[in-house]
Amino acid sequence: MEFIGKGGWAAPRLKDAALSDDKLRGAYLEIVMIMRTLYQKCKLVHGDLSEYNILYFEGHLHIIDVSQSIDLDHPSALDFLKEDCLHVSDFFKKRGVGVMTVTDLINFVIDRSIADDDVDDYLEQVQQKMLENGDILANDDEISPTVMVQTLDYVKQCEADIVNMSMLQRPSFLGYEPPADKLYNQPLLGFVRAERNTRSDEKQQQEELPHNAVNVQNKWSLQSTPKMGPEE
Repeated sequence: MEFIGKGGWAAPRLKDAALSDDKLRGAYLEIVMIMRTLYQKCKLVHGDLSEYNILYFEGHLHIIDVSQSIDLDHPSALDFLKEDCLHVSDFFKKRGVGVMTVTDLINFVIDRSIADDDVDDYLEQVQQKMLENGDILANDDEISPTVMVQTLDYVKQCEADIVNMSMLQRPSFLGYEPPADKLYNQPLLGFVRAERNTRSDEKQQQEELPHNAVNVQNKWSLQSTPKMGPEE
């Protein structure tokens, strides 16, 4: 972690930054790229992205409160992503910046078919589309089925990747019991085995002795015991 600011003064939040129209347009393009990177590379959705937790410093945006982000396999990940897109689009729209519709923005964030080298061309086409539509922001209360299907498929793929990674990182004990050699160190295991073998041999020898031999042995032990006389 590091302090974002200069001379002891913290960088302003985006809502408090005094930006020209050109800088606002640049900030909008930068934030949609950040949202895409967060989703595509980090597998996260911020969940509370707005002008209140975006800092503007030296011509660039810095996202804070990232610790509250959620994984893509969260059941409400799509809803949180939609809220992030609504907040970002609403802020820049109110300041006169041409923005994508919510559906277009979500498509841009989640679409894995857009190569990194083609992102700039894609955004230029989107900007041209916005100019042709008169910079009208659609109030997309419902996400199109295409977006929903793409997102769910992507989430399922992420879940499968997580499961596969977990299986590779640790052995599966389902229906498998590791041998003692794998559970104990060799010196301790050798001692346990030697002690067990010794006790087994003694028990076997005791069982092999005839019954009368055992009685004689016990009798001899009793006779050989010295008797203690009265104290003198």
